[in-house]
Amino acid sequence: MRTLLLSLILLVSQGIDAPRISQAEFKKLFTSKSVIIVDTRNEAAFSASHIPGAIELPLEGLMTWPPEYEKTASMLLSATKPVVTYCA
Repeated sequence: MRTLLLSLILLVSQGIDAPRISQAEFKKLFTSKSVIIVDTRNEAAFSASHIPGAIELPLEGLMTWPPEYEKTASMLLSATKPVVTYCA
């Protein structure tokens, strides 16, 4: 199964490393509620199905995020928990 990115894509653009984690590592974080999960797929894909508790931040195909995502992006940048993003 695909590995998940630890950290948010926008952190990578700031030069912050975004290591990959295994499915087992993700399950451990998810089970202990020690992670923020971000779904970057489009709104239709998110509505159809997503990981429970995931935050919707549809960045698919975008080079920058719209102004309405600023609050979410700021929250993620200041998060103390690891942030895991997924897009598939």
